[in-house]
Amino acid sequence: ALQYATPEMRADLEVVTCAVTNSGGALVWAAEELKNDREIVLLAVKNNGGALEYASEELRNDREVVFTAVSQRGIALRYASDALRDDGDMVKAAVLSSRQALKY
Repeated sequence: ALQYATPEMRADLEVVTCAVTNSGGALVWAAEELKNDREIVLLAVKNNGGALEYASEELRNDREVVFTAVSQRGIALRYASDALRDDGDMVKAAVLSSRQALKY
């Protein structure tokens, strides 16, 4: 449970990698610099697309990261950048995963 870890552990690449691989939502507890680590965020959104909410603004505008997230959980589209929410291919991937994605 990353939420109970020390700040040092929350910033440890190996610890956070293990945490988000097991539970993508653990990204919320990761150190800010790791929320901008593309590989960490990709692992998190592969496990739980909703973890996109905790990714850095930069990675919410990363096509591969967002596509991975919305393919896993369509409603993660709500956390994508405006540009990617307006992208037809991204919306299609999100809707294929969840019709509720049309709201976003």
